[in-house]
Amino acid sequence: MRIDEKWIRDHLPKELSEQPIDCFYGEYLDGLTVMQEGERGGDDYVIYRAENEENLRWWQLEQVCRFIEEPEPSVPKVWRYYRHHAEDGIWLYIEHRNYDYNAIEDSRLYGIEFFLRLLHYGFPPDRWEEKVQEHIRLMNYWYREPHWDYDRETLCFIEISDSRENDGDGVEEPREGSVIGTVD
Repeated sequence: MRIDEKWIRDHLPKELSEQPIDCFYGEYLDGLTVMQEGERGGDDYVIYRAENEENLRWWQLEQVCRFIEEPEPSVPKVWRYYRHHAEDGIWLYIEHRNYDYNAIEDSRLYGIEFFLRLLHYGFPPDRWEEKVQEHIRLMNYWYREPHWDYDRETLCFIEISDSRENDGDGVEEPREGSVIGTVD
């Protein structure tokens, strides 16, 4: 697929601008429509319909930002609870007094924060805000009351409530009485 590699690299932070950006394998352009080659002889299908060339470049930048390898976090996140041991098939937990998030092992956090930081660097403010709102909705999907918001100054998610994730979604949250110790 034809991409404006220089434009894309100019819209990435300097420390990431040399990373590979060829993430469009099996895709091609049909005018302003991005098509994906069909699998095993199947029909090709539409991935994205751009309104104009500029819209196509922004879409391509977004795809590259999803593709770029995340560097290791400079400071590891501290989760509020971690498993200590199980008794009679029930996990017991240790709680940190100081923690970054009140959620257990939410693997989406770091990746989405990194993605939004990359977009913040290259996207116009209104387009970036649309993506922030989209990802706030994704982060709050399993919560009855909104739990996450995005701090636009520090470029990370913040907790805005003590709400817990919905029952039945497979996400673990300590039961009443299952926290057996506290550490700093």
